[in-house]
Amino acid sequence: MSNPFPTGRSALYRLYNSAGVLLYVGVSRYPDERLKQHAGDKTWWHHVARHEIAWLDSRLDALAVEATAMEEERPLYNGYHHLGKGWPQKARKYDDSADRARVLEGVRSALKRGDYPPGNLLQGAPIGRQYGASPCTAHSALHDLADEGLLVKRAKHFMVPKTAA
Repeated sequence: MSNPFPTGRSALYRLYNSAGVLLYVGVSRYPDERLKQHAGDKTWWHHVARHEIAWLDSRLDALAVEATAMEEERPLYNGYHHLGKGWPQKARKYDDSADRARVLEGVRSALKRGDYPPGNLLQGAPIGRQYGASPCTAHSALHDLADEGLLVKRAKHFMVPKTAA
């Protein structure tokens, strides 16, 4: 059985929006990789303006600092597994419906205008940046457009059909 608290340094990272509001606190031995994962799967990621990383001597130390940060700093979007006694509210889930609608409307309009030529590949990250949404929200919107027949799903991206839909 592997040790759930491996030896070696671990990072405690904090993610903030442009107003300095703490969005998320986490622990990882590989924080750069973890931030890339979050960028791909957090609907609120496009609000992250900066991050801070603090290295601690062990994962156990990092988890203890994280627990204190959760209790005292109250990050907005940490998951339910972080909740415990003393937490005054349920974890907030980011509502990405307005972001998703903006992506849907923007891409539909762009397709109608011919901004994306037939055969053009669309991916969640660049489309998200273009329309002010997270990559996963944009990917989900592109998937909806594929379901409507306006795009064709191709592995991890979407293609503008070569023939009119």
